[in-house]
Parts: sequence; C-alpha cells; structure tokens
Amino acid sequence: MRLEARQISVRFGALAALASVSLDVQSGERRALIGPNGAGKTTLFNVIAGELRPASGSVLLDGRDVTSLPTWRRARMSVGRTFQRSALFPRLSVSENLELAVRRGALGGRRRAVPDRLAAAGLSAVAERPAVSLGHGEQRALEIELALACEPRLLLLDEPMAGLSGAERQAALARLRNLPRSVTLVIVEHDIDAVFAIAERITVLDHGVRIADGTPAEVRADPRVQEVYLGRS
Repeated sequence: MRLEARQISVRFGALAALASVSLDVQSGERRALIGPNGAGKTTLFNVIAGELRPASGSVLLDGRDVTSLPTWRRARMSVGRTFQRSALFPRLSVSENLELAVRRGALGGRRRAVPDRLAAAGLSAVAERPAVSLGHGEQRALEIELALACEPRLLLLDEPMAGLSGAERQAALARLRNLPRSVTLVIVEHDIDAVFAIAERITVLDHGVRIADGTPAEVRADPRVQEVYLGRS
C-alpha cells in the first residue's frame, strides 16, 4: 500500500505540532520517522491512522483520499498500528488476544493461524498466560503480532524497541526484517541502530517541520540532522 501525506499541518492551540509536513512511502517500503521528543512523529501517526484530523493537508492510501475517514474505516482498508503504551486485553491469555485479532483478519478460518503466529513471535511458551503477566518485551512482541494478525497492508509501529533487552531487541528486529513485501512498514523509533538496520528511507522531523528525507546514508551525513538529533544519540 502506498501512503501519501500531503502538506499536513496540525495545531494544538497556539502550538504548531506539524507545519506542512509531507511523506510519500511507496508500497512495500520500510520507512523510519525519527526526531527529538516533541518533533511531531506520533502526531503524524495519529493523522495517518485517522485518530486526528489535520488543520490542513490530506492523507492518501493507494491514491484514495482518506483524510475524512475515521480510524475504523482505515483499519478496514488494512491499516494496522501499535502504540507507545500497551493496548492488550490484559486479563485474556496470549492465545486469546491473538485469536481475537486473527478473527478480524482473513485468516479466521485457519486452525493453525494462532499457533503459527505464537511461534513466529517467540511466545509459544507463554501462550496460556494472561497478557498482564508478560514481561515488557513479551508484551511488545505480542502487540506487533496482534497488528500483523489483522493482515495489514500498511503497518505503523510506534517505538517498538522501547524498553527491550538485547535479546528481545534482536528478536523484534528479525521479525520486522522478515515481514513480506506485501506490508508497507512505517516505524517511529529512537533506537538509531534499529532504524538503520530496518529502514530503506528515513524522514526526520524537528519541531513539527520535516528537515530531512532520504536514504540512511544521506540522513546520517546531513549536517542539520547531526546537529538536532544524531549528535545527541
């Protein structure tokens, strides 16, 4: 799925959270969105997902203007998302959480869908435990798998590496690298090593303005990016 965000502006009172930010992500691409805290990354995600209406600008999915469509309509168009905070059903088991997600997707009739996804996420050993009892890394792995179980064509991941141990981080990186090209991936992430390991192109925001957009090598070499962000990492 191709994603186009055209000249997106968002204001919260006197604060310009986004100022004419554009993003063009080709179908099957792996794109990272980076920048300092408060740069507007999650705000842009909220606009793309339909949780926030921009003051101006438009969002297109495969050429269709979806700016006025609510979140649930975009989800039905195969847009999936994870959040910075856990969005699990805490009292349900890991398997039950996945079962609900699988039923929403086209895989609902496949008996092996849940066991296969548990194995892919490295969660088979904790399948019957309540989601609330999982460690932070296990919860993040489950959240990613829940989003994938709905078979998204566009997947928005908000800081999936946050708080992960070394081993958990490597497992998450492997899972994301192995995503099929039928899934377009856009990731907000502060783990710069993970960004450069996954992304084919990187967009950099600072104070609601796009300051760079290019390949990892181009972004790494950009003096302004080094000044406002990479030099702090």
